[in-house]
Amino acid sequence: MEVQVAETGPCSRTLTITVPPEAVKQHVDQLYASAQQQVQMKGFRRGKVPRQMLERMHGAQILAEAKEQLLNRFFGEACRERQLNPVGRIRIDDLEKVEVKVGEALAFTAQIDVKPQFELPDAKGIEVPAFEPEATDEDIDGALKEIAHQKRTIKPTTEPVADGDFVKCDYTFADEGGAEVHTRKGVQLNTRIPIHGVDDAAYTEALLGAKAGDTREMPIAFPDNFEKPAVRGKQGTVRVHVREVLRVSPPPIDDALAKGMEFESLDDLRADLKQRISAEKQRIGRQRQEDHCLDHLAKATGIPLPPSLVEEQKQASLQGFAQRLQQEGLAEEEIHKRLDEAAGEAQQDAERRVKLFFLIEAVARQQKLFVTEGDIEGELRRIAAANSGPEQQITAAQVREHLDRENRLGELRLALLERKVREFLRENSKSVDKTGG
Repeated sequence: MEVQVAETGPCSRTLTITVPPEAVKQHVDQLYASAQQQVQMKGFRRGKVPRQMLERMHGAQILAEAKEQLLNRFFGEACRERQLNPVGRIRIDDLEKVEVKVGEALAFTAQIDVKPQFELPDAKGIEVPAFEPEATDEDIDGALKEIAHQKRTIKPTTEPVADGDFVKCDYTFADEGGAEVHTRKGVQLNTRIPIHGVDDAAYTEALLGAKAGDTREMPIAFPDNFEKPAVRGKQGTVRVHVREVLRVSPPPIDDALAKGMEFESLDDLRADLKQRISAEKQRIGRQRQEDHCLDHLAKATGIPLPPSLVEEQKQASLQGFAQRLQQEGLAEEEIHKRLDEAAGEAQQDAERRVKLFFLIEAVARQQKLFVTEGDIEGELRRIAAANSGPEQQITAAQVREHLDRENRLGELRLALLERKVREFLRENSKSVDKTGG
């Protein structure tokens, strides 16, 4: 076999491979010999069907199989001989024109991408931003206000209408001459949503400050779909008679609020919030430190990216996006438009993920970090426990079987390796207060 390798990019190679005639002949002969043992034909004993007859009846199929096997075999041998590690898509130039002919050499050209080569700086001692790991009183107060906001209710108030309030009212439409044309009763209005046809500013100005029993008037341009055709497109007025002022109010932050959330007291609720907010601050803070380490290393290395691997990631992302749009019921034309708009972001995201993949691998290799079978088994048990319930207990073996069937055990291993690398970088980083405080 003759192999020529040309560097066509930082991570791209062109392999020109020539398989000698004798190797081609030997492989084709083996396939015909195998076919003779399998093909049964009337008038011939097994293994005695003449090759000429096999060539006439099955020659095209056998040569197609020979082509596939020869390409795979000698491409693999060429990569091993030249110590090439292909990643991403492999493309054979003019594949349909490549022919296997007994007595002739088989020549083909393969376009491949290979793993990038780069120098990784020391992954220890990277400066990362410090973070406050404990919840402050301000954090807890903010969380309590958010809880109260989520539990707000609408209640009557004796105070004048304020921004954001609702009013229960009757209102009457009048034409330019003041004659009543239509009345609506028992309507609920919001100060921020004007009556159709009334200017926003005029509507707000008229309602704010009103009390129950007041009547406020505002100009209107009757819309084209108004109930009474006679006044459509004309000017008029709306007289709003306020029956009741309603205000959306949060409950008091007290023991009653805590009891409604199954805590004995407000102090117990505050203690629970402190624990949960602290855990979340630690999670976010650690993740930011890990991201900072990875960003630092990525900028310091300038990793060249294999184009085909980036393209695979980009297309996978866009295909997933397209499926989501189809599920939403969008038309094909709109889907294509959205995909075109998302292409740039998908490209950037693909480049980021491919770069992260090689960076994680390089740190693991530098620091001798490995995923053991014990790590995998522990993660399988964790997944099983998270998906088990009173009605069904899932075992780690069942999770392994499922992932193996879906061909996702490798994905799990990569996720565990990334976790180990992230933890290593954070634990070996130098925390610095970058705020100057």
